[in-house]
Amino acid sequence: MAGKKKAAPPPDKLMTELARRGPHKVDRGDLGIVGMSGQIFAPRTGRKLPAVAFAHDWLAASSRYRDLAFHLASWGIVVAAPDSETGVFASDVELATDLRAAVTVLQSVQLGDGTISVDPDCVAVAGHGFGAAAAIRAASDTVLLGRPPVRLRSLAAVFPSPTTSDLLPTASTVTAASLVLAAGGQIDSMTSNALAVADALGGDVVFRTIPAADNRGLLERRSLKSFIGINGADKATHRPVRAQLTGYLLHTLTGDDRYAAFSDPEATTGDAIATPVADTEPAELDHLSQLLGAKPPRK
Repeated sequence: MAGKKKAAPPPDKLMTELARRGPHKVDRGDLGIVGMSGQIFAPRTGRKLPAVAFAHDWLAASSRYRDLAFHLASWGIVVAAPDSETGVFASDVELATDLRAAVTVLQSVQLGDGTISVDPDCVAVAGHGFGAAAAIRAASDTVLLGRPPVRLRSLAAVFPSPTTSDLLPTASTVTAASLVLAAGGQIDSMTSNALAVADALGGDVVFRTIPAADNRGLLERRSLKSFIGINGADKATHRPVRAQLTGYLLHTLTGDDRYAAFSDPEATTGDAIATPVADTEPAELDHLSQLLGAKPPRK
């Protein structure tokens, strides 16, 4: 008689587990070897690994996500993080084009000394803030600056920020499975369009809110403490986000049922609360009024 399939641990337990470093030793490389500015993090060994191309926030760079990328790689996920478009007048279209280039590298180039390879059918894109907008564009079916769409399994938009008016129509052409994370009180504001993005995306969408998180809390701050392993990131933001990204990518890219809850739109996982898009109202005040600190009218 066949044994019963082992049940997955409760989501809260998985959140705690995935917030910690994974079992793999990690190596860091430079995307300069393929003519791109940026970093790449990978497990020391592994064949046909899952991978993600990650885009940074406005006025940031891949160095501000070193621990996040290292964390994902420790769970067996190769991470490529382009470093373009770091200035004031950055373009999410340009960054999206570089994300597609990074995806092509992941899908076609042998890494390290040839002992590491990526499964070309198990690749995702992800981004934070401004970078989330770039990831949405990279995952769309539109041609970007002459670069055609790429083959992707999933998309993760962490605290997405508004960019240009055509972003939401572009999001509607994304057919890959998507995870959208919103910070508490930042579902619909001048600096976050998480609700609108979750509503616009064309594929299956998981929308979760992290009440204690801050939109900018994911950025790591480098200081003298960095030399003893303290990255300066806001723990209330960093821990749930890295657990969410790890679990979602492991399930959507590898099909590991242990992490199925992270792809379930109705499942609350630890500090990340399932947020039904259809039942969530946009902010009562317009974005400028919110910025000026106005109070919503009494009902």
